[in-house]
Amino acid sequence: MSNLSGGLSEFMQNQDLFSMWEKELHLRHEIRLGNKAALNIPLAKAHELDLYYRSWYFSPRRMDFFRLLIEQLNNTDNIEVLKWLGDAPDHLQQNFWTFLPWYILLHAPNPSQLQFIVNLYRPELYQEMLQVVNALNLESCEYLASRTANSQLRKLFKERSNDLMASRKREYYGFDPRVKRDNFPGIYGNKTDIILKALDFLDQSRATNYKDPYGSERFAMYLEAAEAVFQAGLPEDCLAMLLDLYQDYQRKSRLVDLLEDEKIHRSFSRLLRQVIPWQSLLRQTLNPYDMADKLYLDFFPLITRDPGSLKYLSLYESITAGLNQLQSNIIYEIYLKSSTLMEVRPYEPPWIEQEELETGIGVGRARTLFQSAAQKISSLPHESFILIEYLRLGFMLKKISPDAAMISEMMEYYLLLWDWLPLPMFMNQDIYIQLAPWAAKSQQQKARQICDLLSEYKLPRLLEEISSRPELLRMKEAGPKRQLLNGYFLGVL
Repeated sequence: MSNLSGGLSEFMQNQDLFSMWEKELHLRHEIRLGNKAALNIPLAKAHELDLYYRSWYFSPRRMDFFRLLIEQLNNTDNIEVLKWLGDAPDHLQQNFWTFLPWYILLHAPNPSQLQFIVNLYRPELYQEMLQVVNALNLESCEYLASRTANSQLRKLFKERSNDLMASRKREYYGFDPRVKRDNFPGIYGNKTDIILKALDFLDQSRATNYKDPYGSERFAMYLEAAEAVFQAGLPEDCLAMLLDLYQDYQRKSRLVDLLEDEKIHRSFSRLLRQVIPWQSLLRQTLNPYDMADKLYLDFFPLITRDPGSLKYLSLYESITAGLNQLQSNIIYEIYLKSSTLMEVRPYEPPWIEQEELETGIGVGRARTLFQSAAQKISSLPHESFILIEYLRLGFMLKKISPDAAMISEMMEYYLLLWDWLPLPMFMNQDIYIQLAPWAAKSQQQKARQICDLLSEYKLPRLLEEISSRPELLRMKEAGPKRQLLNGYFLGVL
């Protein structure tokens, strides 16, 4: 490329007309046969672009010339290139504006790289510009609309923006990504934002976006989407997505090879150990361990399971029995089961030591167990919940002395889990009666409101109230009622 630049400089200094023609023919031949490195070089003068025009435009490399031209136009300081194109023949301009929509759709340039569109626009280019604008994304339309004083062009950008927003609302199930909503909290943050993130991941994971639609890149993107769905408080939907992904790749005979990729296998396994326990807790509360085991065997036989995570489900069966019947001897069953848990999770604090079966668990040890639960609230929320339930059982069986500060924190986690997914197991009359006396006043009020709503509002009454006075559901203090409606539509209430 440096040889061509040197040749061009020598050619421009040549005063012999015939020598200039001969030299230009030689240069044009070299440029036509050269590689595409020229696409990345700055052309300081319009006459340099002129030579590439004569070399490429009238040859099979016309597309390369247009790409080179766009690269030069991206440099907003290159006024000569803007003027060169503005003064170019009509056929070149028409072909360029026809090429530009294709280029935008294929390369998705940054909005700032399209500033030349505004600089080059003239009213007589309206029809050509219409095609270009229809290839722009929302971000580019909004960026360029703010950088033009031409009302006709601004109107084009605005109409395209409105069409894209209407389309996005349809794709995003009515969500407007530009409107920030902070009234749907959860373990992982605002659930509205997380759902929008999941929809973005799903859009990126379309098979048409990949040369190899059954390669690891798309698989990993789909896992990102599924994880976001789980974080938005939709564990059953997440499990359905993972099952569909697993079976789809299996049908294409790509699953086994893909799961040999350690990173992919680890990501899939990590997500399943979050999701499968919730499906079991939702649908088989009294016997979640067997259901989780069966889900792995029947639907995900190639995925390595986490035995510790499943043992938590077995412990939950004993905890539930203890809470329902307040049997003091259930603590011995929990001791035996937790001993087997320690075999696969030796780094976790023991649930109960042998001597504590008689003496009870001290406040310091109870605090250590609670801290373990708090650390898992986002990585393994089912384990966090089960451990907190165990502490509640300890208080009820008088194996743990009441600690007002810790009980208040426990109540906060119950309410946080309810915000994430409105399950009665996260907030009910028993939890309220047992823990509210030690909880903060704001926690007491919210827990009481949830319990009252659960007992007073069934779906027909809730729908009737919403249809007659929808503004009530939009109020800030209506958060628990919105969650109640969410629970009915999710089928968990």
